[in-house]
Amino acid sequence: MAAKGPLARVLRITEESFVTAGDSLAAGIDTLRATEGQFARLDHALGDEAGAELARLIAQTFGNMEVIRADFDGFARHSDALRAAVRRVRVEVGELDRVVRTISNVSINARIQGNGLVPPRPQVNSFIERLAGMSSEAETILQEVKDAMGGIGQDMGAMEAALQDLRQELLQRVLPALSRFAAIAQRVQDGRAEMTRMSAELAARMKAIFSEVSRLVTALQTGDSTRQRLERVEEVLGAAIPPVDAALEAVLVDLARALALAARDEADAEIGISVAALDEVRTRAAQAMQAARQFYFAQAGGDGAGRTAGDAEGLEASLARVRRHLVGMRERADTLGGRLDLILRHEATIRQIAQQVRLSGLNAVLICAKLGEEGRSLRELAQWLRMLTDESDAIVQRLQVNLAETRSHTHEAGQAGVDRLEQALSGFIGDAEALNRAMGAIGAVVAETAQGFDAAGRELPARLGQAAARLGEFREALGDVARLGTSLGLRRLMLPDPALPFAPEDAATAVLARLRGRCTMQAERDIFDRITGAGLAARPMTAPMTAPVTAATGGEDAPAAPAAPAKEEDLLDDIFF
Repeated sequence: MAAKGPLARVLRITEESFVTAGDSLAAGIDTLRATEGQFARLDHALGDEAGAELARLIAQTFGNMEVIRADFDGFARHSDALRAAVRRVRVEVGELDRVVRTISNVSINARIQGNGLVPPRPQVNSFIERLAGMSSEAETILQEVKDAMGGIGQDMGAMEAALQDLRQELLQRVLPALSRFAAIAQRVQDGRAEMTRMSAELAARMKAIFSEVSRLVTALQTGDSTRQRLERVEEVLGAAIPPVDAALEAVLVDLARALALAARDEADAEIGISVAALDEVRTRAAQAMQAARQFYFAQAGGDGAGRTAGDAEGLEASLARVRRHLVGMRERADTLGGRLDLILRHEATIRQIAQQVRLSGLNAVLICAKLGEEGRSLRELAQWLRMLTDESDAIVQRLQVNLAETRSHTHEAGQAGVDRLEQALSGFIGDAEALNRAMGAIGAVVAETAQGFDAAGRELPARLGQAAARLGEFREALGDVARLGTSLGLRRLMLPDPALPFAPEDAATAVLARLRGRCTMQAERDIFDRITGAGLAARPMTAPMTAPVTAATGGEDAPAAPAAPAKEEDLLDDIFF
């Protein structure tokens, strides 16, 4: 029973070490499988279909730049034309104001002349009153026109300020940002092939590492087979507990020692290979993960999609300001249109008044003809009125033309111009958002891949290191098996050499048959057959560690018999139980 102490510890460490090592390798495999998913997402984000869509959006974005620039240039031309038309209208309104004031002065002079007639002439008084009324009405209407022109001046000032802000926003922010945005997208498109190539190369390296780790997981069956073989040693030692025949005890001690040392030597060799393989795979995995981490972090933080976020946010803010400027210009243009409508309505009334003034001038001539010499001064006033009405007609005709031009340019620089700019910007916004989403998807996948490999670069080598450390602990624990072999060798020296083989009817033969039947590995059965069937219990067995010592040999080593050829029972070797 004393010999079971070291085996109990080894069995515990064997189970703990290989379970922990298996869990670490399983976690490493999960990490590698996660990298496979990242490569799949990269392939989808950088594939031909995504590349074609990105190229289409880039082309549309550059096209949008030209459309917006052309629409803004047209908008600016109409705004300049509107300002020129408004200036001409102001000039004509000023001329009309001069004519109306002159007519008012004529009306005053006519009243003075009429009041000097004795006796008063009803026809003259009537003419003077009508002329005064028309003059007053013309002044009132002209004042409204002048007020409207003042409002138009304010509207034009506000539109010019909005136009300047719009010009600055478009030329200094929107179009440059759009150009940078498209250029960055083009660089992402140009670098897609390199990212695809590098991803394929890294995927191949990860696949090779995955295969190596999977093979190491399979190699962990060494722990299960070692556990079974050490349990077999315990069973043999359990059968050797006194009271038991001394000859049988000697055979059992030889069997236990041979089985223990064989299990120890084979496990030590296999674990040495596995630990070396783990160290190699760990180094390769760390190098591959470092390469992937550096490459994808460089892509995420370089000229690729990672830089578009700031441009996209700035562009969105600029577009919001452009929209506000356009709304303000639309409102000012609508107000300006309303003021022009007022002037156009008054323009028709002024023409009617001018016509009435012309008729009044004719009436004045007729009245003067009837008055004879007394009407000479009125005749001069009548001729003056005719001249003023001719001038008024010319002014009104020019004003009408200028108002029509102003209305047309107001439409182009107001409603229609704003509509065209909004339409162009809406098209751009839709394409820019689609481009931003496409680049954002690429950037997110690249950033996610970089972070994934950063985490995997820490996780996988750590897991492989944990597995190697636990296997190293198991390898150190195998020293207990060597010490057990030494202890059993000393015990064997105190026992007599048995006469082998035992007789078939001997109880020892049944015990040995039962123990041999428990063996699951051919190597164990070979040891049983060699020790129990050929009288080799008295001979030392060759083993890498301390060989069994028997009383017959006096401690001298002898060559071991060759191993028996493999039989059908070999198929049971290394099975998990």
